[in-house]
Amino acid sequence: MMRLMGAVLVIAGCGALGLAGVASLDGRVRDLGELAAGLDALQRELGWRLAPLPQALEMAARAAHGPAAQFFSRCARESGQSDGQNFQQVWRDSLNGTPLRLAVGDKALMERLGPVLGRYDGDSQRVALEDAAAGLRSLQGEASDDRRRLGRVYGMLGVTAGLFLAILLI
Repeated sequence: MMRLMGAVLVIAGCGALGLAGVASLDGRVRDLGELAAGLDALQRELGWRLAPLPQALEMAARAAHGPAAQFFSRCARESGQSDGQNFQQVWRDSLNGTPLRLAVGDKALMERLGPVLGRYDGDSQRVALEDAAAGLRSLQGEASDDRRRLGRVYGMLGVTAGLFLAILLI
C-alpha cells in the first residue's frame, strides 16, 4: 500500500512540474499582451495628449493588469522622484525588478524604449511605442504558438516521467 501511495505521489509531482512549465508559457503570453496594452495607452498619452511622463505611465498602469501594471506603476513612481537617476536607468531597473515572465528577446525589445521615452518629441515617442507594441504583439503570437506546441509536450512529459519513475521505484 505504501508503494502504491509513493507511486501516485511521484506521478502527481512530476505531472505538477509539467503543468508548471505550461503555466510559465501561459504567463509569458499574458504578460506580452498586457505590456502591449500598456504601451498603447502610453502612446496615446505621450503622442496625442502630450501628458507628462509620470502621468502617462500611471495611465499605462491602469490600462494593463498583473505584473505589467506593476511595471508601469513602478516606472511612474520612480520617474516622479527626481533623485538624479535618468529615465533609461529607471526603465531598466523597473523591467528587471518586476516579476514579468519574459524571454531575453522580449526584455531587449522593452529595454530599447528606455532611451527614447521622455527625451524626444511626441511624434518620435509615438512611433517608437507603436513599433515596440507591434513587436510585442508579434512575440505574443510566437509565444502563443509555443504554448500550443510545447504545452502538450510539457504536460505529457511530466506524466510520462512520473510513470517511469514510479515503475522504477516499484
